Amino acid sequence: MECTSSYSASEYMKYFNSRLELHRVPVSGGLEITKHCNLKCAHCYIGSARTPSAGDRPEMKTDKILGLLDEIRDAGCLSLLITGGEPLLRPDFGKVYERAKNNGMLVTVFTNGTLIHEEILELFSGLPPRSVEISLYGATARTYEAVTGVPGSYAKCIRGLEGLLAGGIEVGLKTVLMSVNRHEFFDIKNMAKQYGVAFRFDSDIFPRFDGDRMPLDLRVPIEDSVALEMSDPKRLEGWRKFLRTNGSFRLGERLYNCGAGVTNFHIDASGYLMPCLMIREGRFDLLSGDFVAGWKKMAFLHEKKTDPANPCIGCDKISLCSYCPAFFRLENGDENSAPEYLCSSGEARYNVIMKQEPISREA
Repeated sequence: MECTSSYSASEYMKYFNSRLELHRVPVSGGLEITKHCNLKCAHCYIGSARTPSAGDRPEMKTDKILGLLDEIRDAGCLSLLITGGEPLLRPDFGKVYERAKNNGMLVTVFTNGTLIHEEILELFSGLPPRSVEISLYGATARTYEAVTGVPGSYAKCIRGLEGLLAGGIEVGLKTVLMSVNRHEFFDIKNMAKQYGVAFRFDSDIFPRFDGDRMPLDLRVPIEDSVALEMSDPKRLEGWRKFLRTNGSFRLGERLYNCGAGVTNFHIDASGYLMPCLMIREGRFDLLSGDFVAGWKKMAFLHEKKTDPANPCIGCDKISLCSYCPAFFRLENGDENSAPEYLCSSGEARYNVIMKQEPISREA
C-alpha cells in the first residue's frame, strides 16, 4: 500500500513541529531526580545544592515522581531526559526508569558512569534507553580526577562505559572543554572513536546557580575553543549549514526565541517545574498543583520583551554565539546583557566560517 501523503519526511517533521509549537505541547522534558552526586566536578553548575542545608526542601519521593511521569505522558511528553546530580545514586532509579519506559517515552540518561552495575545493565538490557550519555572529562586518570576531585573515579567511569557497550546499550560520550583538560581534547575524542560511540563537547561554562563564578576561571580562550570546534570538518560543515539556514535571524520584540516553555520543560529534584534548567524564575510547585496547571504558567517566558538597548539587536552573528538570555542573567545578572565571552565566540565562529568561502543564506 502506497503512502498518499504529499509531504516528504523532512517536510512532515517541520509541519509536525510547527503544530507542537502552536499548541504548546510539552513533547520534550528533563527530569532531575537528585541534586546529589558522588563526584565533585570543578565546573558543576549545581554548586552548594549538592550539599543541601537543613532548611532546603527534600527531594521528591518515589510515588510523586511516578505520578508526575504519568502526568507528563498524558500531557504529550514523548522524549524524556533523566538526569541529576547523578541519577543512579537514587535507590529508586529502576522504578523511575521503568515507569518512563512503560509510559512509551524515549528515555535518555545522563550519568557519570561510575555507578553502572549488573542490576543497571540488566535493566537497560530489558528496557533499552534511547541513549546513555556519559561525561568523560579526561583521557587519563590524572586529568579526569583533576576535574572530578575523586580518586579512583576514572577507572569506575571506564568500567561503566565498557559494561554498557558490552551489553549492547546505545552510548554517547561528551565532555566540557576546560583549561584543565584542553591538552587531552583530541585524546578524549579519539577514545570515543575507538569505542565506536558518538561524541560531543561544549565550551560554554557558566556560573553556578548559587552565584559562585569560579567555573568561569576554567574557560578556554575563545580562539582555542573555536579552533577545536572547526578542526572537525563535519562540525564546520554543520555550522556552515546552520548559518545558511538561520543566518538571517535577527532579535526582535520577543526576548526568548527557544523551545523552553513552548515544547520543552524541566522538573527539578524538589518538584519545581521550570521552562528549562537555567531559568529559575517563575517556577511552579508541583507538590501543590498538577503538571498541566504548571505548564500553562510556563508561557510567561515568551511574553518577555527585548529591551530596546539590548546590544544583540541587529547583530548578524546572533545565530552563532549560543544566544541565551538565561545564560546572560547567570553571568551578568541581566537577561538583556550578553557576556563578552559569548559575543566573542560568535564573532570567532563567523570569521572562521566566512574565511572558508562566502555563504549564500537560504530563505
